[in-house]
Amino acid sequence: MSNIVLIGIMGCGKSTVGKALAKALQYQFIDADDYLVDKYQMSIPDMFAISEDYFRDRESACLDDFVSKDHSVIAMGGGVIKRAENHPKLKKIGKVIYLDRSIEDIVNDVDTAGRPLLKDGAEKLYALDKERRALYEAVADVQLINDGSVEDMVAKIKDHWED
Repeated sequence: MSNIVLIGIMGCGKSTVGKALAKALQYQFIDADDYLVDKYQMSIPDMFAISEDYFRDRESACLDDFVSKDHSVIAMGGGVIKRAENHPKLKKIGKVIYLDRSIEDIVNDVDTAGRPLLKDGAEKLYALDKERRALYEAVADVQLINDGSVEDMVAKIKDHWED
């Protein structure tokens, strides 16, 4: 198993840092949300329009596909940790790294368009953080504070990856 699995709240940098990390390691980059949309040929907002459970069922099913991947950096959706059944799957996929970024920084950066859980406004991030923080911490092999540049985060992750 030589995959890196990035978890954290939406806007924490999973995709941005993940792409840069994959390039630095010469790994494949997989955005789990993009993979899900491609696999089911339906947008995430459309899945949520059916129900959050509908979306989460498909998200969980995709984790089984990732177990067979190798030399990949996989940026997971922010809510993947909500289902306890996903926790051991994440560990089986690879080393799980929690990118912990301050909500204030995310609120200043995140575009809420296309984010179904943020349709009521960015203040929802504070509630999501309160709901999910302990789950991210419990699942992660490593928790890293994302408070610098993308290059800084890539270096931090590589330091922990090579341990």
